[in-house]
Amino acid sequence: MSSDQYEVIDSILSSNDCCYLATIVHVEGSSYRKKGAMMFISEHGIESGLLSGGCIEQDLLARIEQLESPKAFFMIYDLRSEDDLSWGQGVGCDGSISIFVEPINKKLRNQYVKVKHQLEQRSSVQHVIQFNQLSAKVESFFYSDKGEIIGQSFYEDVIFDAQLIPSSWKGKHIYEYKKSFNPPPRLIIYGAGPDVKPIVLSATKVGFYVVLADWRPLLCTKENIPYAKEYIVGHPIQAMEKIKLTSQDYCLVMTHSYLKDQELVDYLLNKQLTYLGILGSKKRTIRLLQDRMVPDWVKFPVGMPIFSESPEEIAISIVAELIQLKNCKKKVSL
Repeated sequence: MSSDQYEVIDSILSSNDCCYLATIVHVEGSSYRKKGAMMFISEHGIESGLLSGGCIEQDLLARIEQLESPKAFFMIYDLRSEDDLSWGQGVGCDGSISIFVEPINKKLRNQYVKVKHQLEQRSSVQHVIQFNQLSAKVESFFYSDKGEIIGQSFYEDVIFDAQLIPSSWKGKHIYEYKKSFNPPPRLIIYGAGPDVKPIVLSATKVGFYVVLADWRPLLCTKENIPYAKEYIVGHPIQAMEKIKLTSQDYCLVMTHSYLKDQELVDYLLNKQLTYLGILGSKKRTIRLLQDRMVPDWVKFPVGMPIFSESPEEIAISIVAELIQLKNCKKKVSL
């Protein structure tokens, strides 16, 4: 699940009945965005998500504006042609993308309320869309990770462009699209100093569920460091016990206190995590580790080596490292 899909879901939940959701349901060749990418369109235009580098969005907007009433439709953009014989743009890319556009109504919003609730409970949701080209019908289902249907929609008289059916669909009258919505990866940051603020902002923007913890109640607040999803006040071990760490979690130790860092490192090294980043010089961290065997999921000095200096640059280097690990892990699981 791409990081901007969480933002698209939030946009759907706050939408009205004049809005649309566009989803890439099929890709042939290469494309800027992959299957499953989503875009939220309001009466003011694109508000969250992207389906391409900007080459098809305006065409989609124009088609929506031409609709006399809210209606689902299916579009294929063949970007492989270098002339203007495909759909009028002559982009000359190496693939084609198929997009399903559906109007957002109360029923669809309620379905995404359930999807978000499942994600907040750290559960996954499977989305299945079935396209029937012969009857021009589309059926959409959301399943919980227990296999229960938590939402379904049926669309009739869907507009298909029969001349541009994907080559892999030919000979089939039903095509099934499947996509998993997975909970956002959880990033626990212990330490609420001023250098943490840009990390929380950037990590949240790229799809991490950030939990901020600190022993100082005046610092560990939304007013001091906004954008975190949870704020846990407590001394190191106390806070970590409240959080209930799992092997899927990412952690950052940023207390600027050697004694508290020592307490945290001693505790966290006995856990199995996806990532543990320790802020500070290599020499200082080696002292903290006390000649122990270091798992490969422990990173120090924390962040990508981009010679960062300012808090903002350091934040970029750390979040880039988190993104790299998150996306590598996602590719391995595919």
